[in-house]
Amino acid sequence: MKLSKRLSAVAKMVPVNTTLVDVGTDHAYLPVYLCEQGICPHVVASDVAPGPLSSASTHTAQAGLADRIDCRLADGLSAVSIGEMDGAVLCGMGGKLMMRILEARFDLVRQLKYLILQPQSDADALRRYAVEHGFRITEETLIKEDGRLYQVLRIEPGKEADFPSWQYETGPLNWNNKNPLLGELIDEIIRKKDRFLKGMEAAGRFEDAERTKKEIAEWEERKCLCHLKRSLM
Repeated sequence: MKLSKRLSAVAKMVPVNTTLVDVGTDHAYLPVYLCEQGICPHVVASDVAPGPLSSASTHTAQAGLADRIDCRLADGLSAVSIGEMDGAVLCGMGGKLMMRILEARFDLVRQLKYLILQPQSDADALRRYAVEHGFRITEETLIKEDGRLYQVLRIEPGKEADFPSWQYETGPLNWNNKNPLLGELIDEIIRKKDRFLKGMEAAGRFEDAERTKKEIAEWEERKCLCHLKRSLM
């Protein structure tokens, strides 16, 4: 089967011959693909809602993979036990929700070999959470689909190398590798800060506004540096 660009980026980060739980699996598109391609011998597809899980079960059966994909009704990572899976995938939900899911089963999370995360928002907070809880970012990318940018990252247990705090927003590997979509991501960051700036000025919070103006100028400089480095590659 053919995956969307977003799910294809996730699939590319899955280590071959590992097992995983796909949290919020919806129609189980990712588990079916991973098993069909021989990437994963076994996958747990979990969802908190009966409707999507029923669709996942139907799709799995139609693909002839019911013996390799176990569909489970569960909230977050409660679908699996410690030591049952090598890794976990969380896609298509906000970064703050992801952090709550990870925190609720951190006894399991810290035993996993890897996690692949595709947050819809708050990617910076999610990266910070991962680093502060003993994980390092081993791979990340930016994907544009239907006019929207998505961030995808893989984390593994280990100490993260030091990087500037602002790179929690871009991703240190996206910055170092000069992802082609990095300029567009920085534009999004600037637009968001500009909205904050207008609100601060309207509320008379002039000190905060001046601080935000400085941050916007710094991001403009980073965007120029990003384009310069890409032109030299």
